[in-house]
Amino acid sequence: MGSAWSVRVAVGALAIVAAGCFQPVGPARTFHDYELKAESTAKSARSSVETARLAVQVATDGDAFPPYVSVLLAEAESDASNSQGTFLGIQPPDKHSDRLRDRLGRLLEQTGNVLSTLRITARRADLQQLKGQAARLPALSKRLDRFATEHE
Repeated sequence: MGSAWSVRVAVGALAIVAAGCFQPVGPARTFHDYELKAESTAKSARSSVETARLAVQVATDGDAFPPYVSVLLAEAESDASNSQGTFLGIQPPDKHSDRLRDRLGRLLEQTGNVLSTLRITARRADLQQLKGQAARLPALSKRLDRFATEHE
């Protein structure tokens, strides 16, 4: 009886902890609220892009080993992906918000694709190709910054 009771208590505690971790993303009540969330998401994605730029620079300058760079790029990719997932989980309040969601969604998808490609290349330790692929990062960073600035 003691063992079965311990298992039930452990399962119950785990269920309570898991339920506390679940945080559904609700709707934004107004376009302004939604726009602020979009701005924050664009800034977060830009931060991931800038992290990737720095990682590639250190790698191509010979100041870091490819495995370290691949970890940095994987984290940048993961952060960008998490930002995208959170934003896309927010219910847009109106048609105007739908257009904003589509625009930022395309930009976030491009960001994820570029970061993913960089991570894969870094894991292959192909620094020449990495440098070439990173050439897309400055323009992507500018586009994310411009989006965020437009929606402050």
